[in-house]
Order: sequence, then structure tokens, then C-alpha cells
Amino acid sequence: MFSRTFLKRSTFILNSVKYVTKAPKPEIPKNPLTSVYSANNQKANGTVYDRKPFKMSLQAGKTYSWCLCGKSKSQPLCDGTHKDIYLKISQKPIRFTVEETKEYWLCNCKQTKNRPFCDGTHKQKEIQEATTIRV
Repeated sequence: MFSRTFLKRSTFILNSVKYVTKAPKPEIPKNPLTSVYSANNQKANGTVYDRKPFKMSLQAGKTYSWCLCGKSKSQPLCDGTHKDIYLKISQKPIRFTVEETKEYWLCNCKQTKNRPFCDGTHKQKEIQEATTIRV
């Protein structure tokens, strides 16, 4: 059996160790161009394109157009599909820029509240069960 001093010492060692159970959540970036372009004020969301976000390397200062309608062939960025008058798409792309060159998670479910960046909305049950996803 263990001696009392060993048990006391091991209890002290165990109590002094700090364990981290979850990593801190990364900060969700903001679009600095939100107040510049009126397309950011659109109320309607587009079609769910995918149930998970898309990781993309973006350059600081460059302007991008994020597809809101969910019909672009070059997701998550816009390819102009919304301009086809026969598709009758009312959503316009969201123009955005980033302040730091690095990789960002862009929303592919098109339901985010922080357009164009993923805010975890795709984890909701309605999004995961959506049937309007690309084939």
C-alpha cells in the first residue's frame, strides 16, 4: 500500500495541475465594408449550398464578392449567376475585405448573421436537415 506522505504529495500534485477542457473560441472577423455596400442590408438569405463552412486564404485589402444566393458555381465566391434574369434571383453578392492576410472560414450555408463569415449557424438542426443542398 501507499504511505500517507506519498498520498498527500500526489494529491497536492494533482490539485496544482490545471487542465484546459476546451480551446478558446476564435474571434469571428467583421466585414469593414458593411456600411459601404447596401447589399449587406438584404433581409433574405440564399439557398443552403453546403452544411459546413469553407476555409479560404484571403489577402488583406483585396475586395471579394461572397455569393449570398447559393447558386454560384465558384462557391463561396460569386460568379455572377444571380444576374441571369430567368433564374429570378433577388439576392446580391456581399462585397467584403479583410484586414489581415490569413485563412478565414466563409459561410456556405448562406444563413450566417455575420455575412460572409461563418458564425456556426450551420450547426442548427434546420440547416443540417435542409433538402435544398447542391448535389
